[in-house]
Amino acid sequence: MAYAGVNDLSLRLGDVYGELYTRLNGQRMDAEAGDDLGAASAEIDGYVGVRYTVPVTSAQALPLLKSWCLTLCEELAWARSGRDIPEWVKERVKAVREQLARVAAGTFSLAGADVPGTETGGGIALIEGEAPVFGRSRMRGL
Repeated sequence: MAYAGVNDLSLRLGDVYGELYTRLNGQRMDAEAGDDLGAASAEIDGYVGVRYTVPVTSAQALPLLKSWCLTLCEELAWARSGRDIPEWVKERVKAVREQLARVAAGTFSLAGADVPGTETGGGIALIEGEAPVFGRSRMRGL
C-alpha cells in the first residue's frame, strides 16, 4: 500500500512532474510514478515496521506518512530523470530519514498506529476434571 497517490505526487511537484515523468514522445509515466511511490512507502514501512504493524492505517498518522512518502518519492523522481537532485530536496529527504530513524529507535511515536503483540484475546485456559484413571503409579506391574 502506497501512502500517497500519483495525483498527490503531481500536486506536490507541480509543473516539475511533467518534466520528471514524461517520456521524450510526450507520454506520461504515471506507472513509473506509482512504482516510485511504492518504493518510498516500502522504505517507510522498513523503518516503521520495527515498532508498528505495517502498513499503518491510523487516520492520525496517515497525513504525516503521506508527506514523508511524497518527499522520499521526490528524490526517486529526480534520480529517475537522470538530473541532479536539488539541494533542497536532499535536505528534506535527509530530515525525513532522520525522523524515520527516530520512529524505529522509539524516540518518536506515530499517533494511533498499531503496535504488534498488543492484540487482545490470547490467554490461558484452565480446565478442571476428575483425577486420571491411568497414571504411572497405577500402571506398575500390569
